[in-house]
Amino acid sequence: MPRQGLNRDAVVRAAANLIEEKGPAAFSMAALAKFLHVRTASLYNHVDSLQDLYTQVGLLAIRQMVDAEEQAISGKYREDALTALAEAYRAFARDHYHLYRMILAAPKQENPVLEEASFAIVRPIHQVLEEFGVRGAQAVHWQRLLRSFMHGFAAHEIAGGFSHVPLGRDESYRIALEWIAAGLRAAAEEGNHACQNNGSYR
Repeated sequence: MPRQGLNRDAVVRAAANLIEEKGPAAFSMAALAKFLHVRTASLYNHVDSLQDLYTQVGLLAIRQMVDAEEQAISGKYREDALTALAEAYRAFARDHYHLYRMILAAPKQENPVLEEASFAIVRPIHQVLEEFGVRGAQAVHWQRLLRSFMHGFAAHEIAGGFSHVPLGRDESYRIALEWIAAGLRAAAEEGNHACQNNGSYR
């Protein structure tokens, strides 16, 4: 029996759920139609093509990740915001692995819509760096370092790493974040000294 009330948003969300459940390799329009109990042709009343659907799922994944980051740091400052941000990033990568992989793949897909939207993921990170007083070129370097750490830790964890020694992974994550926070404080202080010596606070 065809599902009633089907619309574009429902199709996109169902596609995201199916990709999360089965993985992108097992996803197709036919599989989605079966999941929704409709004919495959009916899906094209709501999306233009498979590529259009992938774009919409990617945009949904980006919004979900940005929302998780923003909610995590809301009302928090500096070290607390850094820890909350890193935990939110790690949790999203772990709990929404296939959607997270879609986000990472966006720059390689030559999809300008997804590529532009993915910049939103960096905004909460820069907000936290700004609270530490890290700005300009320093902020670019530090957001790269922070994202590399968060992704690397999460990817290794998802792959089954960190399992040979009976020490808590959460503690390792916390220690690393303490070192990153210390580095951010030092970078901000160094930046302030440089600005004072140059007679500028740009």
